[in-house]
Amino acid sequence: MKRTTTLIEAIYRLYEHSGFAMAGAVAFSFIVSLFPFCIFLGALASLFIGSPELANQAVEQLFQILPKQVAEVLAPQAHDIMAQSRIDLVGISGVITLFFATSAIETLRSALNGAYRVQENRPYWLSLLVSTTFVLATACAMLFLTWAVIAGPGFAASLSPSLPIRRIFDSSWISTYTRYASSALVMVSLLFAIHIWLVAGKRTLASVWPGVLLSAALWLASAALYSRYLDLSDYTRFYAGLSQLMIAMIYFQWTAIIIILGAELNRGLSELKKMRNTSPMSVAA
Repeated sequence: MKRTTTLIEAIYRLYEHSGFAMAGAVAFSFIVSLFPFCIFLGALASLFIGSPELANQAVEQLFQILPKQVAEVLAPQAHDIMAQSRIDLVGISGVITLFFATSAIETLRSALNGAYRVQENRPYWLSLLVSTTFVLATACAMLFLTWAVIAGPGFAASLSPSLPIRRIFDSSWISTYTRYASSALVMVSLLFAIHIWLVAGKRTLASVWPGVLLSAALWLASAALYSRYLDLSDYTRFYAGLSQLMIAMIYFQWTAIIIILGAELNRGLSELKKMRNTSPMSVAA
């Protein structure tokens, strides 16, 4: 009952502390940083793997976990940009691209700092370094998972049929369930890292898992519901030629709201725990 009350309180605090407005800023910055991130992903794949096509396949897998209508808006543009743009990862163009790719992480950090009611005391260069690390880690994880999906069948074919491990590396590598499970694992791991390391202050796994679990569950549900809603609604009545862009913007805003709500829930549970641990004597004092 108290957890339900805390969740309701978190939703109210999300509104009270301008969480919905901050979610709009996060959604805008995500759109701004998405295409530089795709360009950076292609450069990273070319530099370390020698295959820019792997980056295209990684982006394709990323869009497969989004609602169909959102993916149809962004995927063609992302592939066109990756095909036309080539940067030197270790040159000034690579630094600029990486800087713009961190825009969403930086804005999300500000929003979550507000949700946790903490102030950023780290110097700007350190905060930017942390955001850059998140971008690099996400890009490397996407490339690794994509490589595993592509290289898995070939690796399985080289094993002896009598080895039990072959069944593990066999067709399951390319199954839809594997893609979704891998993407969900990356998403949950990234959420844990965001709450623990990106946001100012100190937190533990035990203190952030309720918000991460809530965000992951709501994100999966909202993706399915939003796709269903778009099948029944016509956004061109409201946004005309901008309807496709607004479909993506609204979806990313809801995603940001869900992540910020998770932080509000964690903060509320943390305050509830402090109240429980406060003795009557200390209160009287």
